[in-house]
Amino acid sequence: MPPSRYWAFEISIALALVSLLAMLWWPVFAWPAGFFGALTLVGIWDLNQTTHAVRRNYPIIAHFRYFLESIGPEIRQYFIESDNQENPFSRQQRSLVYQRSKNVLDKRRSARRSMFTATTTSG
Repeated sequence: MPPSRYWAFEISIALALVSLLAMLWWPVFAWPAGFFGALTLVGIWDLNQTTHAVRRNYPIIAHFRYFLESIGPEIRQYFIESDNQENPFSRQQRSLVYQRSKNVLDKRRSARRSMFTATTTSG
């Protein structure tokens, strides 16, 4: 029995097969067959890629994680707390460590700093 982390992938395969079978009698099942077939292809792609361990270990479900992570700042802004009030490390500190571990540019431009500081050019 495969690990439970593959449940979404297994369910998408099963529903794709059931939809394909039901499509033989009821053509309206072409839509679910296409949807679950596409999810199955995404799961196969996730299992075979080598760049993201989360996607490889949790096919299909990892995409929901990335989606929720992308809307996280808006959720925290309106419902939870600011980026620098979390314990033991703030969200900004954690994201800085993640960026440095992936060798991504870890400097962020701040509009406040450039907007309120007087800059003079010497020429």
